[in-house]
Amino acid sequence: VVVYATAKGITVIPEIDLPGHMLGALASYPSLGCTGGPYEVWGKWGVSNDVLCAGKDDSYVFMKNVLDEVCDLFPAGYIHIGGDECPKTRWENCPCCQAKIKELGLKDENGFSAEHYLQSHVMMQMAEFLAERGKKVICWEEALQGELAPGATVMAWRRNKYGHQAARLGHDAVMTTRTHLYLDRYQSEDKDKEPLAHSSYLPVSMVWSYDPFVSEDKDAEPLTQQQKSHIIGVQSNVWREYIPDNDHLEYMVYPRMAAVAEVQWLRPENKDWDRFRNGLDRMRKIYDFMGYSYATHVWDEAQKPE
Repeated sequence: VVVYATAKGITVIPEIDLPGHMLGALASYPSLGCTGGPYEVWGKWGVSNDVLCAGKDDSYVFMKNVLDEVCDLFPAGYIHIGGDECPKTRWENCPCCQAKIKELGLKDENGFSAEHYLQSHVMMQMAEFLAERGKKVICWEEALQGELAPGATVMAWRRNKYGHQAARLGHDAVMTTRTHLYLDRYQSEDKDKEPLAHSSYLPVSMVWSYDPFVSEDKDAEPLTQQQKSHIIGVQSNVWREYIPDNDHLEYMVYPRMAAVAEVQWLRPENKDWDRFRNGLDRMRKIYDFMGYSYATHVWDEAQKPE
């Protein structure tokens, strides 16, 4: 995969999501959990309360061993270490985690619990470990809940304001806001006529209208030019839980990916819907030539961004 992508001018950045989303690891190494298990790999959507125990030294050894192997496999300068959707339920009742909190002198402050700062400790340990190997870390916006690792890039997935928060702190941010950039969502409001998708309605026009520099908080101060320079790009996500094959995948991606490209490569003030819409007519010929499966709603309906 890495060799193929490199030939195409693409850098593959792996994600090892920690310390949450670890049921697969816990099923194999139950001693790394707070309760000792038994654990089973999940076959469903959602967030598990069972996460890596942040109070056990073996958990840190495990994470570093995994990341060491990942560093050998991927030459990219970045490693994504996740940090999202990590409930603190087990940590709150775990003697090992509570002992670690006491050892580190962590406490509830600034609106976050000691357990949030325990996760910050985990992320910082991994960021420091990877920095020694010449790697920078990316983490999801939840890493802002507590203390952010020095030099970490934040990926904002729920709201723009979290990416802006990172930028105000002097950290780089990648905007991947789910309301506009999650391409696992329906392309028509008539869901009965659509392939199975995750939720909600995301037409091409809505993807195209996305502005990474505008906060949902109307009272927020606009970003300065210096802060805007920390918004280093956007990312669209295509989660595959409901997408079983390539035809379905292409249908979800095209032509919305063309709209993502407009968001990435044009400043908001330079975007023009009519020019983009006319360009899609030419793009459609490429899709046909390549034999892609693609959605036709933007041609079938008079979609216009609000």
